[in-house]
Parts: sequence; C-alpha cells; structure tokens
Amino acid sequence: MTQQSVDFKILLLGNSFVGKSSIFNRYINGRFDGSTKATIGVSFAIKSIKVNEKKIQMGVWDTAGQEKFESITKMYYRNAKAAILCYDLTVKASFDKIQYWIDEIRNNESNCLVYLTGTKVDLVTDENIERVPKETIENYAKKLEVKTFETSAKNNIGIDELFMEIAKDYLENIVVNNSSDSETLKDINPDYEIDEFDVPKQNGCC
Repeated sequence: MTQQSVDFKILLLGNSFVGKSSIFNRYINGRFDGSTKATIGVSFAIKSIKVNEKKIQMGVWDTAGQEKFESITKMYYRNAKAAILCYDLTVKASFDKIQYWIDEIRNNESNCLVYLTGTKVDLVTDENIERVPKETIENYAKKLEVKTFETSAKNNIGIDELFMEIAKDYLENIVVNNSSDSETLKDINPDYEIDEFDVPKQNGCC
C-alpha cells in the first residue's frame, strides 16, 4: 500500500447508535444513510481541508461504541490530537455516559483536545421529543473547559463547522508549540479489517 501522510488523528467516540458513523459518512463521503448499523472495531479515512491557505490532511477514525470492542478501540487512542465525543440530543443516557468517554481519552491520551458534540439536532424541533437541556450541556462543557457543538448528519448541520474548528485549533497549537506531528498511514492504519453488521433499526443516526 502506498503510504500517505496525515497531519493529525481525530477520533469519533461515544455510545452505540448516537450517530458517529453518520457524522463520519456525511463529512468524508458527503452522504447520509438512514439505516442504522453498528461499527465493528474502527473505520478510517483521510480528509484534506484547507485552512488559511494551508492544506491539512486529517486522519478520521470512527470507533465502535459497544463494550465488547473497547479493547480494540483503546488501541487507537494513541497520538490522537482531537476527540469528538458524541451523544444523542434526544437520549439523556448517552449524554450521561460522556464522562466515561472523557475519562477514557484523558487516561490514554491526556493532551487530546475534546469536542462535546450533540447529534440528531434535527429531531429536537419536534415538541413531542424531549432533548438534553441546553443549560445542562453548556454547564458541563464549561466545567470540562471544552467546546460544544450540535449537529445533524441527516440535514448536514454543524458538521463542516465542527471539523473546521478542530483544524483551526490544531494549527494554533502547531504555532504555539512550534512543532508538527505528521504521521504516515503505516504508523496509524487499522490492524483490523473494517466491517459492519446489520442491527435492528432504530432512530436514524443523525
């Protein structure tokens, strides 16, 4: 395989069915698949983005949220520069689990920047669907000193802005630290075959 250079690694973390793969597919492939599938292990792709006339190669990793894949997922925390911690805005339990993912990333890669990301924001316009209160999210993000975003893969809301913010923060850190952390695909390519399996359909992962 031809080696490709990536400037930094981004992880998508969170419970199963919160919409990590939908964010991944929307940003990488520009599409939304309403069917619900659970990722086995990890999926990986490279995305090029231009920030202030500088081209950046981002390695984006979509990880499995099921407990049985935790040992595999942890292998890919190493050298991650950004973690998108996803929760479903309509499922309070997924937000309550965020502290677990915070602890996981900080115990394994303490310098990784965290971005608290609510998914399926398109659903919260329905008055019959209860959402995680904005005040709760804002207070929690303030406590953790992290940035927060609300997204919809279905309607393509907030996703480009999320990754652009991550890229800008990365560049700012490079300037401050006067260093670069470019890696080759050989160094970070998954050791596990990328695969998915069908599961009972739930609310679309958006």
